[in-house]
Amino acid sequence: MYDIGSRCDRRELMNNLAFLFPGQGSQFVGMGKHFWNEFALAKRLFEEASDAISLDIKKLCFNGDMNELTKTMNAQPAILTVSVIAFQVYMQEIGVKPRFLAGHSLGEYSALVCSGALSFHDAVTLVRRRGILMQNADPQQQGTMAAVTHLSLQTLQEICSKVSTEDFPAGVACMNSDQQHVISGHRQAVERVIRMAEEKGAEYTYLNVSAPFHSLMIRSASEQFQTVLHQYSFRDAAWPIISNVTARPYSTGNSVNEHLKQHMTMPVRWAESMHYLLLHGVTEVIEMGPKNVLGSLLKKITNHIAPYPLGQTSDVHRLSNSGERNKNIVHLRKKQLNKLMIQSVISRNYNKDSLAYSNMTTRLFTQIQELKKRMERNEDELSEQELEHSIHLCKLICEAKQLPAQEQLRILK
Repeated sequence: MYDIGSRCDRRELMNNLAFLFPGQGSQFVGMGKHFWNEFALAKRLFEEASDAISLDIKKLCFNGDMNELTKTMNAQPAILTVSVIAFQVYMQEIGVKPRFLAGHSLGEYSALVCSGALSFHDAVTLVRRRGILMQNADPQQQGTMAAVTHLSLQTLQEICSKVSTEDFPAGVACMNSDQQHVISGHRQAVERVIRMAEEKGAEYTYLNVSAPFHSLMIRSASEQFQTVLHQYSFRDAAWPIISNVTARPYSTGNSVNEHLKQHMTMPVRWAESMHYLLLHGVTEVIEMGPKNVLGSLLKKITNHIAPYPLGQTSDVHRLSNSGERNKNIVHLRKKQLNKLMIQSVISRNYNKDSLAYSNMTTRLFTQIQELKKRMERNEDELSEQELEHSIHLCKLICEAKQLPAQEQLRILK
């Protein structure tokens, strides 16, 4: 998880925090009600969202029909509203700032709002318009989406390429984890892909969505949406936002518009986005919004980042309990350090000067063993000095072995 090329002080990488924002599929009737009951800001934001699009968002979220809430044009502003409320409640009650933000599909708009790149009013109106265009792009509901598990991305992409045609397209819409991907497209093509995937041992689940998102079937909606985007301005974000399109942060506020133009039809590179956070020292993420979809998904990607939900007021109280969070961080650090030490010790030796190598590493290996023993004896806490020292020892071992830079990065990241 440590980038050996980083110039950041290592202490800045301790307990690094990222905020995640969910997309469609996380909605449920009753979402946001706990916030409404306890926080004045929640009442204000529900009212602001309702006024922006002339739709009672509170009624839709609290008392609406699930089928009505799931409609794309309704789900998008509703989920965004609850996510932004969760963020503002967190900042009011706890206030620890993140290092990165990332949103899954629609969630990227929530991230833009919470970073200050887009106003809440503009975002609500924008995603409402986006939802209408996406829903109208498939008026006969010929498209569908399905999550496919236990199949590699390459194999799934190959199947989609064999099946997909211009009239009956199908493709990978989301790369959610190494073994969970979402396909999207025409229902007939998606069904064919699923049959072929099942023959290779895959399992599937159809998603409760009203359009084939991130597919060529909504290309017309994407083209219309580009015209809409030109009516809005984006500012530089307070914190880096990971783009679904590139799995890297936006460079400037100006690049947001370009990325969002591709956002509707390009796949969501979520697993890569989480790997980016991991490589840049993130140890905790908080999911701002309904349910805990992204937190559950993160556990399938890595066990080196601790996820926490924030979808109701009880979650705020749990996040305020620093003792439980510190315990999780200690556990993660020990796992990370143990893996780091093992990898540096067992890695290949490229140093042809055996005497020089032995002189350099004998002392280092002894110190590594002593540090591991101290860590095993100390069950309750892990000092910053131990962490710094262990990283330094492992780097010295890699240098003594004259490992190529890429191999060092793989071990130390």
